[in-house]
Amino acid sequence: MLIKQVLASGLLAPIALATNIDTVFTGFDNLHKRINSAHACLKAFNGGVTQSLYCGFEFYNLLTTTSSARRNLADLDYVPADQVQTYLNYYHDIRLSVSDTLSTGASKVHAMDSAGLKMFAGVIIRNFASERTIFDTLTKLKIPLSNHSELAGPVEGLGDEFEKTLAVFA
Repeated sequence: MLIKQVLASGLLAPIALATNIDTVFTGFDNLHKRINSAHACLKAFNGGVTQSLYCGFEFYNLLTTTSSARRNLADLDYVPADQVQTYLNYYHDIRLSVSDTLSTGASKVHAMDSAGLKMFAGVIIRNFASERTIFDTLTKLKIPLSNHSELAGPVEGLGDEFEKTLAVFA
């Protein structure tokens, strides 16, 4: 009897762990808020110790939120057909916020260098560049092939922006 229960629970576990699209959208909402919060911190950054700690806290929260949103997306089987456009809207809104944050970060390279944070910031940017690649791959797996063309240019553009920003922090 116990063996049957273990086998049944093993077969049903993936079903129980499946994520729905609302969970993914909630994760995207949280991610977008964290990106905007980190962006606001960068805009105000002048190299001071207090701001360095505060921005470090913001970027730590952004890292954890990014990881959570990515896990939710990875656990989703697919984006339902009636939700693809909503998904793409979230995706592009987040992409624009990331782009703005990268531009602001690049403009603060001298303040970060003065505070001794330039190398550390480069590591963080590299981490987010990797996350972007994973999100792009997952997105292509979750949405219909017919919608991939809506991602091609923006995805390449954001990849280029990461590369430019990483070059500034090298």
